[in-house]
Order: sequence, then C-alpha cells, then structure tokens
Amino acid sequence: MGWIKKLRIRLMEKIRKTNALHYYQSYKENQWKDQKELLKEQDEKVSNLVKHAYAEVPFYKEYMEKHNLPPAYFQSVKDLEKLPIVGKEELKRQKNKVLANNIEDYSPEEKRTGGSTGEPFKYYLPKLSHSLMWANIWRGWNVTGYQPGDKIGVLAGGSLLSGFDVKRRLYYYLNNWIPFSSYNMSEETMDYYVSAMKKKKVKLLYSYSSSAYELANYILKKGYEIQLDGVITTSEVLLPHYREAIEKAFGCEVYDQYGANDGGVTAFECDQHEGLHIGMERCVVEIVDDDGNPVPDGEEGRILLTDLSNYAMPFIRYEVGDYGAITREPCACGRGLIRLTHIKGRQQEFIYSRNKRKVHGGFFSTTFRQYDAVEQFQVKQDQSGEIVIRLRLNDPSFEKQLDRLKQTIAKQAELDKVTIELTDQFEKTKGGKHKFVINNVAETNESVVR
Repeated sequence: MGWIKKLRIRLMEKIRKTNALHYYQSYKENQWKDQKELLKEQDEKVSNLVKHAYAEVPFYKEYMEKHNLPPAYFQSVKDLEKLPIVGKEELKRQKNKVLANNIEDYSPEEKRTGGSTGEPFKYYLPKLSHSLMWANIWRGWNVTGYQPGDKIGVLAGGSLLSGFDVKRRLYYYLNNWIPFSSYNMSEETMDYYVSAMKKKKVKLLYSYSSSAYELANYILKKGYEIQLDGVITTSEVLLPHYREAIEKAFGCEVYDQYGANDGGVTAFECDQHEGLHIGMERCVVEIVDDDGNPVPDGEEGRILLTDLSNYAMPFIRYEVGDYGAITREPCACGRGLIRLTHIKGRQQEFIYSRNKRKVHGGFFSTTFRQYDAVEQFQVKQDQSGEIVIRLRLNDPSFEKQLDRLKQTIAKQAELDKVTIELTDQFEKTKGGKHKFVINNVAETNESVVR
C-alpha cells in the first residue's frame, strides 16, 4: 500500500473511530486456518457472548431463567439451538429489553437497514463490529488483488452511497471511491460512467448486481471497450446471465458478495466461484427449516445469524429474511472458512397463488434464465392469483412465445391471470436497488411453493 493511500485510510479510520485496517491484516492470514480451529474459536466466542447476554441483556436473561438455561450450558455453536429465533418484528417489540444494560461501554452507533422489504429497522452497532465489517469486506475484495486505499468505482444507491454532501464526498475521497449513482441509469448517464471510469483509470467496480448488469448491457450494445481487474457484486441475487454479461463487458471475472450488517455476516466469493466464504470470525450462520429445525449441509433453509462481536445489542439466532444453504466441505482455494453455497433472496420475495399459497421469487428466476431473450424481469402482485410481469427483451421475435410463457407460468404457479408488459422501465427501491418481486398483498402464513 502506497504511503498516500495508507495515510488517507488512516485518516478515514480516525474520523469514524474504527480499526478495520488492523483486523484486515489479521483476517487475511486467519482465512487460511484449518476449519476445526476456526470452529473452536467460534465456540469460545459463543460461550462469552451468551454469558454477556445473560448478565446484561434483559430479554435473554428472562428467557434463559424461564427455561432453566444457565450460561454454563452454552459451550459451543450447536448450543445456540437452545435459544429462540428472533426477527426484526420481535426485536422491535422488545425494544429496550434487547439492549445491553452497559451499552454505552461499546461506543454504539445507531444504524438502520434499508427498509426495501418494509419499514426501516433501527439497531445499534459497536465500533468493533463496524471495524470487523470493513475488515471482512476488504478481505473479500482482496481476491481481485485489491488493497485498502486502492481506487474503486462504486455503482449503487443509498445502502452503499448515502449522499453527495461535503461530508460524504470527503468519505469517498479518503476511501478512494469513485461514486456512481444507480438511481439514474439513462444512456447519457451511463455514457458518463464509462468515460469517467476510463479517465480515472478505475480497475475495480463494486456494484449492485442489477446495476452492473444494466451498465454491462449498455457497454455491449454500444460496442465500448473497457478492461477492469474485477467486478464485485452485492446486495442483490447475481443471476447467471448477469454474471455472463458483466464478465463479457468488463473483460474480467465477477466476484459475488453477501452481507447483512445487522446480523454480522459478510461472505465473499473466491476465484473458484464455488460458493461464498463466510466471515466466521464475526458471525455464526445456521440454516433451519420452516419449523426452526437444523437442516443438513447443502440443504436449503432459512438463514439465521449470530453476530459474535455485537455486545451492545446482541443479535443471536437472528432471522435476516433470506434463504440459502451452507457447506463445510473444503474449498479448492484452501481457505478454511465455511461457505454459503447459494443465496435465494428475501423471504418477502413471494407472490401468492389463487389458493393463497406462497410462490417463491426464485421460481421466476429459474423460469426466465432459460430464455436468452429475457434481459430483465420484474413481477408485481396487487391481488392474490394475479400478477403483472415486466420484461425487457433483446430479441423481438421472442414476443411470439409470450402467450405460451404466460400459460406455463399460470399453470405452474397456480395463478388465475398473468399479464406481461414489455418495457425498459422498472421500479427500484428507495436505495436504488432492482426488486425482482413487488408484492402488495398482505402477508399470510400459508405453505410455500418453490
């Protein structure tokens, strides 16, 4: 790392009161440890976290006393199963009971989730957790050769780029970020993004998956030439045809990342592209079925997260709202970190059939990935049993197949009415993300169709 880059990062860390660079250096080495050693370290952290939760967090003290669960019972990751699964709504209801009595000891900072699937969720994060988050993110970026302070283009919305006032511009400058907003992706704007990336010699792009895909399609359409060292996608599901277009447009590999800072997880794809390595130093990831029971490795289920570093507002067995699967099988890259084999989007990404059964949004991803002519899709539902599908096509001849496609979707998803609209305009969240499914029908507790 050059001294100017290092100075800028050090200054940025001093301003935000973090020590991410220190942990980054440690994490780079730590990822090569044997998995058994990493799991042993997790066991110790779980034991310490639960002891703290019992001593300082009213919600957990009351639960553990009611169920006769003294802290001594918690000696390993597996023992977490004795504690309840909690989600955003439960934490909102409990309010002050989930905050540590000694919360101020951890210099917490108020954070909010993006609220793309409902009301924004307020939580508290210690400076330690903030440092570990960036250490994990940088470690993932390092797969491309990145070092903290290297120049990187960031194409995103509110969850990554939260404004362009003087304070935020200073933050971007110290991090050596070149910000590109995902809110306006007009051809004129994308022309500017491409020329700016060339002029500023950007070699790495960090982007929402859909935004990188949209820019990639524009580059391919115009026949522009641009060469990057890597593209890192995040915040949205990276579909196979997204990856293909992005790699072709930017002449490099795509590395996917997954993160949920409220739950303490950051996971990154290595050069083997066989799942995402979990930052085990900070987070325990569990996969359970719809009844809350653990599922075998490789089997898909609900993702639960335990942040091992957040003592201010402990997130233990926190249901982040995503589906996925994990594997403990060794990766060919040699890292000991457990991997997420895949992420299947938000629980809220459902539509309802005529019988009010849930149809997971992954059904539509699987359906449309079969057709090269479909560049982008979005499903909207305002009434059970009926949906509107917005499609962007790259081949007008595919329009002949739309009637048959509607019939197939209606039959398989048990829908009364399927409408298809051809368009280049798609709704985005307040954070500038593309949503695959927009469901305006009230939540039910019926069974799930995948």
